[in-house]
Amino acid sequence: MKSDEVCPVIKAIRLIGSENKLIVLYYLFDEGKGFNELIRLTKLNSKTLSKTLKDLEESGIVYRKVIGDRPFRVKYELTDKGVKLKGIFEELRKWISD
Repeated sequence: MKSDEVCPVIKAIRLIGSENKLIVLYYLFDEGKGFNELIRLTKLNSKTLSKTLKDLEESGIVYRKVIGDRPFRVKYELTDKGVKLKGIFEELRKWISD
């Protein structure tokens, strides 16, 4: 294995491995949410949430959808790649419960 190659599991952990990202993903599994709703649910401050959402967008896991311009509003939703993570979360929940 080349030093620049990384195990797929390590790559996945690097993409979604922070607690903040996991919390945001958990709340987006049900449906898309607005920024203020995510602040209330996650209890993250706006700066941390903004960075977390940007990181998830750059990874192709979340996308930002403008839903209004007066007032300006956006909704964050999971991409197909993000939706596929739901099964992994469910398996982790089962695993930790054993």
